[in-house]
Amino acid sequence: MTNPDRRIWIDGVLIPWKDATLHVLSQSAARGSLVFDVMSCHWLDDGPAVFGLREHVERFVRSAGLSGMTLPSDADALIAAVGETVHANPGCEVVKVNAYFPGIALDVLPADPLATVAVAAFSLQDVVPGPSGPRRPARLQIPDPRKMPPWVMSPQAKLAAGYLYASVAKAGARRDGFDDILLLDEQGNLAESAAMSFMLVEGERLCVPPLDYVLAGVTRRAVLDLARDEKIEIAEEPVPRDAIERASEAFLVGTTVNVWAVAEIDGHKLPEPVPGPISVRLAARMKAMLAGSDPLSARWLEKV
Repeated sequence: MTNPDRRIWIDGVLIPWKDATLHVLSQSAARGSLVFDVMSCHWLDDGPAVFGLREHVERFVRSAGLSGMTLPSDADALIAAVGETVHANPGCEVVKVNAYFPGIALDVLPADPLATVAVAAFSLQDVVPGPSGPRRPARLQIPDPRKMPPWVMSPQAKLAAGYLYASVAKAGARRDGFDDILLLDEQGNLAESAAMSFMLVEGERLCVPPLDYVLAGVTRRAVLDLARDEKIEIAEEPVPRDAIERASEAFLVGTTVNVWAVAEIDGHKLPEPVPGPISVRLAARMKAMLAGSDPLSARWLEKV
């Protein structure tokens, strides 16, 4: 942490960043039961605003429910906590909400089902110091094992344990020179990356994997709103693996990347130019939206 003045909200109390600790034997650390959500914060002329704040918080509450976790606060109280935390951390760019079981438990079940909630707000430079240049188009690798089927764990639960496989697969992809992974679903269709939604352009259509196997990403929903506003045809249906060979464009969307053009998937290079025209249009609209100057900004930016 490069900014020692950052504070984290834990169950209603703002404490110094360095004091926000979790015991190594806690149930969430041992079993991966931490539930989380991540959103972006933007400092406009009239104050800070959080992108998709209510959507993120309501998804966080749903994730807790899907994980069998009891939260101490409802959505409105959590939204207020995010606002308090943002104002306590001027210049923050990222807000992360976590719910976890802090108590020590040797069983797979926590000793107490009531979770602790923590809200952190920080800038990227706080945790990833150093210069940041333009993001190059992504190179994706398709790993061999497929996504966990929804009948084992719902893709709508943002649960720490659910990201373990993606983390291991992404580490392997990085060793092979790729930027990220593109997971297949149980049926062998294209699904999502380690932590971002995937879309491709085939002909005049924007092809988007349905929510059966992928997370209902908030940025995904916003980009689809923008695409509809741009009169782009959307096909939200299973995307077969061989669609890569017919695609004119592909990109990832997520909280920290907005719209990230894809140049290559598993050795197949997407046609030039990269980014393509639809990627460019949607990226420009997202940038304007997050600056508060797009017609849809009022829909997606919530002042805190």
